[in-house]
Amino acid sequence: MPIEKNVDFPVRTVRKVPKQERSKRLVNTILQAAARVLEESKSPFTTNHIAERAGVSIGSLYQYFPNSDAIMAALIEDHVAEELRVVGGIIMAKSKPNEDILYDLLIAYVQIHSKSPCLTARLHSQASAYGLQEYLEKARDAQASRIAQALGFSVSAMQMSVMAVEGVVLSTLFRQAEELESSVFLNRLYAIALAPLNIE
Repeated sequence: MPIEKNVDFPVRTVRKVPKQERSKRLVNTILQAAARVLEESKSPFTTNHIAERAGVSIGSLYQYFPNSDAIMAALIEDHVAEELRVVGGIIMAKSKPNEDILYDLLIAYVQIHSKSPCLTARLHSQASAYGLQEYLEKARDAQASRIAQALGFSVSAMQMSVMAVEGVVLSTLFRQAEELESSVFLNRLYAIALAPLNIE
């Protein structure tokens, strides 16, 4: 899933872009295998281990990814792209009061992060080591700006709201991921999200 054109971020580093269905399936297989290697954390995150887990030759992997850094970047880019796609769908509909849209956005954000909690936690924790922390922060701020403009909130207030929500969700992922599905947790998180926006 490509990042939207209006978001000015570097995209994944690949040797060549897959165009045929067969090559697209190969790249998808490699990324799924990489996600499993990262999630399970039993093997080092290397091209050799990823290729082995994917059941492909190392040569096939190198056709598309020059190194494991590029694979990590692709996983994080896909994570960001999913957020952009889901948030875009919610704010484009815009058929509810702002408070309800914000709650829908909150639920969607939590669901994206909780469907594979271990993988998501490790993507965020490894981002800095791979030089991708700034990318994640820029993506978060751009997402906040997009929501603010769509709903008529201050950009700085929305960025504070999104940062607060992200901090709580990531902390909970590392500590006790099952809490993310609790209605009590979601209601408390919603209150945290609303506080910078001066909505009661």
